[in-house]
Amino acid sequence: MDTELTKLTEDLAAKVTTNGSKKITVLDLTDLQGGSSELGKYIAEQLTVDFVMSKRDFAVLDRANLKSILAEHKLTATGLVDPENAKQLGKFAGVDALIIGNIIPIGSNINLTVKIITTETAEVVGAAKAKFKADDTVQQFLSQPAKTSDSTEVGQQETPNPTKQIGNLCVVLNSLTGLNDGTYLLGITFQNKNSKNKIAVAMYHDVCYMPPCSLRTSMVAGDGTQFQCNDSGLTGIQSTRFSPVPLTEVDSNGEIKASVKFFVRGGISQAIKSLTFQSEIVVNQNYNAHAYDNYRLDQNSLPPGCKVENVVLEIPLSK
Repeated sequence: MDTELTKLTEDLAAKVTTNGSKKITVLDLTDLQGGSSELGKYIAEQLTVDFVMSKRDFAVLDRANLKSILAEHKLTATGLVDPENAKQLGKFAGVDALIIGNIIPIGSNINLTVKIITTETAEVVGAAKAKFKADDTVQQFLSQPAKTSDSTEVGQQETPNPTKQIGNLCVVLNSLTGLNDGTYLLGITFQNKNSKNKIAVAMYHDVCYMPPCSLRTSMVAGDGTQFQCNDSGLTGIQSTRFSPVPLTEVDSNGEIKASVKFFVRGGISQAIKSLTFQSEIVVNQNYNAHAYDNYRLDQNSLPPGCKVENVVLEIPLSK
């Protein structure tokens, strides 16, 4: 799915550039009846991150800021297809194009149809399609109604920590702390929900011949500010590319706590309300102590039983 979404972003980004748009935002994808799901939110988050990382000649409005603007002016995301509402968003947020789309399950596949709509006239000025397999994780996301956090009442519990479920592995972002040296420390918990088998995890890094190695992990603020990291800032977990040696075991029904240190040049604006965390991690869902006793190192592939999983989560920042 993530590979297809990256290709979809590249296609849309080229069309946004051709159209001359200067600032865009991505709305949650819905079904054909306008219903929302956690899958629609996930796809919108992934597209947003990919747009920012594509480094095109247009800006991307952070989705958390979009929600605030919609609430302030009493607009709804679904109502933005109305030309007058779209014009208002363009006026209030400087957005001149919206990315909207539909999720269409067909058999064992998920089809996506995505459109680029101008805020000036609500005219469709570009479109693209994508298709991927509906595996268990996709089906789980699709079946979950989108959780909303647009309003919080006195006495209501705090917003749950950002969480991603990958099979029996649950990745939870616990905390983000600014340190005195100008870096930021992100606390992560890896939970094993399997009552029988161990899970093994590691952070995935780029091809690297001399440490420190660049992790396939990043954070991006709504204004495009990028946070960087490498494996020298990891604690509680290691990184790998092809060797099983750095894998960290998570006992059945157990958890491990880890942290990764990020740095950013120039700090971040006080106006930023959220960050988007993206990380590729290596996971073996059915790990045992002798899994790699006879393994011969292959520098072109991951150890047997391991997969690279992509985690994309939004981190709300307290005011």
